[in-house]
Amino acid sequence: MEANFETQKNMKALGITIGICGLMALMLFFVSWTLPQVQPPVIDEGIEVNLGNSDEGLGDIPPQVPGDPALEANPQSEATPVPPSQADETSDTKMEEDNNVADATPVNASPKPVEKPKATRTTTVKAPAKNNNKPAVATPKPPKPKALYGGGTAQGTGGNNADSYNGVRNQGIAGGHGDQGKPNGNPNSDSYTGNGGTGKSGVAIRSGLQGRRFTRFPSFEDDFNENAKVAVDVIVNRSGVVTSANINPKGTTTTNANIRNIARKKALQLKFNEGSADQQAGTIVFDFKLKG
Repeated sequence: MEANFETQKNMKALGITIGICGLMALMLFFVSWTLPQVQPPVIDEGIEVNLGNSDEGLGDIPPQVPGDPALEANPQSEATPVPPSQADETSDTKMEEDNNVADATPVNASPKPVEKPKATRTTTVKAPAKNNNKPAVATPKPPKPKALYGGGTAQGTGGNNADSYNGVRNQGIAGGHGDQGKPNGNPNSDSYTGNGGTGKSGVAIRSGLQGRRFTRFPSFEDDFNENAKVAVDVIVNRSGVVTSANINPKGTTTTNANIRNIARKKALQLKFNEGSADQQAGTIVFDFKLKG
């Protein structure tokens, strides 16, 4: 009797064990864990610099002049003034030669009768006094260099690599005359610093906004005290104006309210190219870096 009880107990325990293992196997077969989505890294892009060919300029309408920038003239290589000492020596030599020519001029004496005795007459030729006052030699003024971009070539035509010509001559914020900016820049850009091209920008598109690109950047200089990245969810209308900007905690590395407010304010100042949709949503990331 007792042996039969032990057998039934063992069989029941075996069945329960097999059932539990079967359920665990089925659960492991059907249940799976998805990997978290890895966000693509933020791509560093170059900030567009205003189109121009000078470090000075004042005005709102950007000049557009086709052609390459010309090489800046070098005044020292075009005119070499004569040293005053060499000019004085040349003047003194010329005066001495003139005096020698005057002394060597022959004097024709009238003929005298032979029978009469001739008194010996001594003629003293007085040499002209030498002028010790040296004439002043005017130093030639160096030619005024042309107001052209100094990074061009000798074969350049003085343009700023624009696609068309609009007749405007002055534009910028520094004052003076000229087209402030850099060749190959963007005439719609409000930035006048840097050389253009590839570099670490202040903002980049992280997701969404397909077919959109930045056409105007605000100034990226502001008051903050730490390096940080701030993600901002934006909504852009058909004409490229940012109509809404909200901080996205995902991708934001700071809790500093001041930096977050700066990012939101700068996002509303951005301008995109025109699109086909009435509204597009996406996420942009601002990269705040302290000046070293």
